[in-house]
Amino acid sequence: MKKNLLFIFALMLILPVFAADWVEIYEKMYLDDSSLSKYKDKYSSSFDTDKIYSIWEKSLNDGTEYWKNAEKIQGKKLWYKKTLWVVNCTKKEIAIKSSVYYDLKENVVDSYEQIYLVWQSVVPETLGELKYSYVCGGGIFNTQNNTIFSKSGNYIQSTNGTRIKVRSHR
Repeated sequence: MKKNLLFIFALMLILPVFAADWVEIYEKMYLDDSSLSKYKDKYSSSFDTDKIYSIWEKSLNDGTEYWKNAEKIQGKKLWYKKTLWVVNCTKKEIAIKSSVYYDLKENVVDSYEQIYLVWQSVVPETLGELKYSYVCGGGIFNTQNNTIFSKSGNYIQSTNGTRIKVRSHR
């Protein structure tokens, strides 16, 4: 019996664990900090010189017109979507690489993948700037109170010293 427990414990230590580290950056919007990585695309030469990264976002259905339209198109209730964002820190641009929509049972309802990225400028005081600030500046710009936060372990801290415990979402 002890050998079995020891084997299970050893197996747990060596097997990789795949867990998202969702950080709330806005109401019902999360970024997976563990997914942040350098992005390389075979279709563009500027990827060699620019600082370009990708990160996954999870947006929960908040009942807005966007979600009502998406549910009407899909013909069913949606719970959330995950979007892979690509952020060009050098040019201050952002693009969507792919999106996946999920129903209330966490089944995939619809998804799409972009072959070529459609870049958009990061507009000040928008959710795009929130993502850009998180990816490129290592901080979060809160549009609700115009505060810039920096990450530190399980907390984010504003420039005025306010510390907020990071909330996670499964």
